[in-house]
Amino acid sequence: MNTDYQYLVGKIQSALALDSRTSKLDVKVMIAGGKIHLMGQTSTEERRRAIAVVVAEAVPDLEVRNELTVMQIGDPAQPEDIGD
Repeated sequence: MNTDYQYLVGKIQSALALDSRTSKLDVKVMIAGGKIHLMGQTSTEERRRAIAVVVAEAVPDLEVRNELTVMQIGDPAQPEDIGD
């Protein structure tokens, strides 16, 4: 990896961590073909969109490909029986 690539990924990760709209550290960032690919999971669709906006603001010259998925959290299949 070259220094420019590492610098750009670091800049994006810092922006995601420090921006109050995202405060996100676990987004995988990959840059290929002049595009920024964001991968991983997030809790809501709103946060998914905010992550893409923050990245686009941090690096306006590159296209952002938002490949993040929203975690589906549901109720347990059946209640856990505790006790005798």
